[in-house]
Amino acid sequence: MSAKSFELLLDTAFAPETPQVFEEPAAVVYQQLEQALKNARFKGGQVGDEVGFRFERLRLGVAIALIKAYARLADNEGAKDVLQLLQEAVKAKNTREIDKIIQKKIGLFDNLYHEIFVNEQREHLLALFEQTLDAASKEEIDELILEGLEALQEIDFDNIQHDDDDNEPLDDDFLKSIQ
Repeated sequence: MSAKSFELLLDTAFAPETPQVFEEPAAVVYQQLEQALKNARFKGGQVGDEVGFRFERLRLGVAIALIKAYARLADNEGAKDVLQLLQEAVKAKNTREIDKIIQKKIGLFDNLYHEIFVNEQREHLLALFEQTLDAASKEEIDELILEGLEALQEIDFDNIQHDDDDNEPLDDDFLKSIQ
C-alpha cells in the first residue's frame, strides 16, 4: 500500500473540493505511520504512543474520506455532523485527546443510520466506515483504503439521485380532493 493511494482516496472522496483534512499533505500522514512502525522495530518491537497516535491519524483520515463520500451520496445531516467531529479529532495532538473529542459526541454515530433509504452504495460506504473504526492494524487500514478507492470509483457523484419524498409527483386524486 502506498501513501499515494491514501491521498487518492481523500481526493476522490472530496472531489471537486480539495481535501483540507490535515495540516500536512495526506501522504505525509501515511509516511509518518510507516516511520513510527520502523522506529518501533528498532526498539525491539515495542509499540509506543507515537505508533498509536500515527495509526489513529491515518484511521481518522480513512474514516473522514468514507464519511465524506457517504455525505455526498446520502445528503444525510448525521453524516455531516460525524464528518465535522472526525475533522475536529484529527487535529488532536495525541491519542488521549482524540478519544476525548470522540467520546464527548459519540452519540452522533447513531444518527448515521437515520434516513438510510435502501441504497447499496450507501450501505457499502457505511460498512467500510465501520470496518475502519474497528481496524487494529496498518494492514487492515491498507485494505480498507483499496476497498474505499474501489467503491468510490463506482459512484457517479455527478448524477446522484437523492431519495427525497418531496420530489415525488403528487397524486392527481389527492390534488383534486384538496381543491
